Amino acid sequence: MNGSSPPRFVRILLADDHELVREGLLSVLREARPEWEIVGVASDGLQAIELGDRLRPNVAIIDLSMPEPNGLKVTEHLTSSIAGIKILVLTIHTAAPVMRQLRRAGASAFLAKNEASEKLVHSVERMLAGEPFFASDSASRPVSQLEPRERPPVRYLLTERELEVFRMLAQGLTNKEVALALEMSIRTVESHRASILARLDIESLGEMVKLALRDGLV
Repeated sequence: MNGSSPPRFVRILLADDHELVREGLLSVLREARPEWEIVGVASDGLQAIELGDRLRPNVAIIDLSMPEPNGLKVTEHLTSSIAGIKILVLTIHTAAPVMRQLRRAGASAFLAKNEASEKLVHSVERMLAGEPFFASDSASRPVSQLEPRERPPVRYLLTERELEVFRMLAQGLTNKEVALALEMSIRTVESHRASILARLDIESLGEMVKLALRDGLV
């Protein structure tokens, strides 16, 4: 830790789309730190953004897999609109590429949901103390080492441009057709395709199609 003084008042926004999870996290926080104020509780991404903009918390605990929009987009919005906010992202998707995306979005920490009951409060304390970005112990595995149920949705691993290319390739378009549709060179499409395969840790178009079907992208 860098030794910085934590804020005098801790104002927390909690966002998760599962009611039982929300209640469990609230119970953990209130029992361990009754002096912390829970200023808002959201059940989806739009509500999290609205409450964040209105209530201006200095801590947000965000579920990555929330709908409309997901936790990555919520994190990007809150970090750009609320100066100094500390964001802890909770997720069942513990692949290293997801962690990198969240770090780029401005998250302060990354915690696997199955560790939240034991490590939630300590993780918030670490953020408040100014510790640089840190991740859950289980968040360092490459995608190839994850079980199928643990593999994160494609949208968490690709850039927006790569996701566009991914959708079109999975729909059966050729590199040339994708290049024409997106007004880019064939070489650029090939570069995106190689990056997509590497980020998803797959080797073929067939595997790309399977992931697209799994995630409802085609």
